[in-house]
Order: sequence, then structure tokens, then C-alpha cells
Amino acid sequence: MRCSFSIPQRPDLPPHRNTPQEVVIATSRTGTATWKRIRKRALKEAQERGITRCPYCKVTLNYEVSRLPSSAEPDHIIPHEKGGPDALHNLRIICRACNISKSNRAAPKAQTVLRATPLKTSRRW
Repeated sequence: MRCSFSIPQRPDLPPHRNTPQEVVIATSRTGTATWKRIRKRALKEAQERGITRCPYCKVTLNYEVSRLPSSAEPDHIIPHEKGGPDALHNLRIICRACNISKSNRAAPKAQTVLRATPLKTSRRW
């Protein structure tokens, strides 16, 4: 979402520096009331359906605390950058670590998924 406006001319400047300029301000799409409402509903529905693990790394999702690596976050199936809508049918719930490493790709980076695998329990190393 972008907002633009024009800066008026100033009489005190010379003519070559007194041309009207358009200023473009980028606003955050994720800070809008619409996205916050969709995000909240997606998290609530995922909890009601009993989604407790990230589909990529299988870590247990934390719905109570945000901004932790294991925090539950809605993720676009088709990235917004590639034309995916901000709608419930285009969202899935994954952990924050996978969401950050995934960015606008189809799957997260392999290092993120491998990092969450359990340690070997065999005594023969």
C-alpha cells in the first residue's frame, strides 16, 4: 500500500530547484486492521482444529507468546509478493523460525528444518 502527495513550490528557491515533487510513502500491509483481523482468526481456527506442530520442522507451536522461534504465525501459501491474497484460504500456520527462513519461497531453508530435528539417542556414535 502506498500513499503519495505533492510538495508545493517554494517561492524562496531558484527556478531550477523549485519543481514540484511527488513523495511516496510506503505503509505496512501487516499493520492494517484487516490483516490483524485475518491473522487473529487464522490462529484461532488453527488452535480449534488442534494444530500443535509446525508442518515443516515438527516443533511444538506456542500460541500464547509471540516472537519466539516456536511461536505460531500465519504464512501465505502463495506469497503476497507473487499475487497471493490476504485471505484465510491462502494461509497456513507454521513456526516463526520457518516463516522467517521461508520468506517468499515454497519451503523454508534446509538448515532451519534440520536444526529442529531431535538429537541421536543411540550410544553408538
